[in-house]
Amino acid sequence: MQIQVRTDYHVDGDEGLIAFVEEQVKAGLAPYADRIMSVQVHLSSESGARKGPADLACMIEVRPSRRGPVVVRRHAVTKDGGIHAAVDGMREVLGRLFGRADQHHPGAETIRR
Repeated sequence: MQIQVRTDYHVDGDEGLIAFVEEQVKAGLAPYADRIMSVQVHLSSESGARKGPADLACMIEVRPSRRGPVVVRRHAVTKDGGIHAAVDGMREVLGRLFGRADQHHPGAETIRR
């Protein structure tokens, strides 16, 4: 699973932040790691240079194998909060996506004879 982290110019994307994001993504999406080709994480400031409380957005785009991309976007006041919320949201989406694909009904009767 390849992970890319990007920030806009209002968010300081230092090595520590990148390492933290990669760690959270790997840990949070570990159950689906073998089914994911790449993950892109983008952190941006919704408030920009305006005064007032910071409003950060974290967008995660996952490209599962043999499927179209899946995107989750979450807002928070802190970087940590935004990252955790987005990873949790993506884990739920992937759980539903792969859960439906994995559902099979062993022993179910077929209409074909």
